[in-house]
Amino acid sequence: MSDSFREAVFVIGEINGEIDFSKPPTSGEDYIKRVVVEAQQCDDIVVANIDSKKLKSPDVPTETLAGCVEAPATLSPTLEWQNCQVANFSELRLYVAKLEIERKNCRDKNKSEVLPNKENQKGWINFCLGSDDEQVHFPTLDTIFCIKDHIQLVDQLLEYLVEEVESQGLTTQLGRWIYALLSVVDLPLDPDVCSCLRKLARACSRARANLTCSNDAEVSTMNLFICLVARYFRQLDLADP
Repeated sequence: MSDSFREAVFVIGEINGEIDFSKPPTSGEDYIKRVVVEAQQCDDIVVANIDSKKLKSPDVPTETLAGCVEAPATLSPTLEWQNCQVANFSELRLYVAKLEIERKNCRDKNKSEVLPNKENQKGWINFCLGSDDEQVHFPTLDTIFCIKDHIQLVDQLLEYLVEEVESQGLTTQLGRWIYALLSVVDLPLDPDVCSCLRKLARACSRARANLTCSNDAEVSTMNLFICLVARYFRQLDLADP
């Protein structure tokens, strides 16, 4: 510590041990003397005695999230292919953004589509993938724009669909919806959306590594999502070589 910090700021004269702390200070000088005496009685370094037996381990479960699983040599995409996909996707996003601006400036907008409630995960899964009492809905631009008109609805639906990929695997219909949503997701990525996209890439890489037979369309879809997450959305630690 610099000696300048040790220099006295106030001149308080000689301090003797006859200060009666049971009585209030009679002057400012008397008060400062009491402060000095009390400070002299304090240890320079204080160490807390902690009983390690009373310390509890955190109850919150932790999960180590690894990167993508390396693709088998026969299924790994080339760098040229990846660069081509990124370029095509970038052009698509620009085109969709242009259409969205034109739609906002158009007075005769299409009527809003009836959509499930934001919190209704099952309703959204049935809406996108179909069920016994719900027909399959394809991700048309009108539907995607209608979804985007609702704040954070794109992010929430993307999360629902990625959870479906993690639990049920990637289907053609799931792929259509995820690709459509990626074309309108806002940049820069919200932290939750970024986490969601990383889950998507990891899920695709695990499924790709476990393929028992090569299905070109299925492999291309998995490679595409890993590529876009890693190289377009800049999660480069997940990228295929």
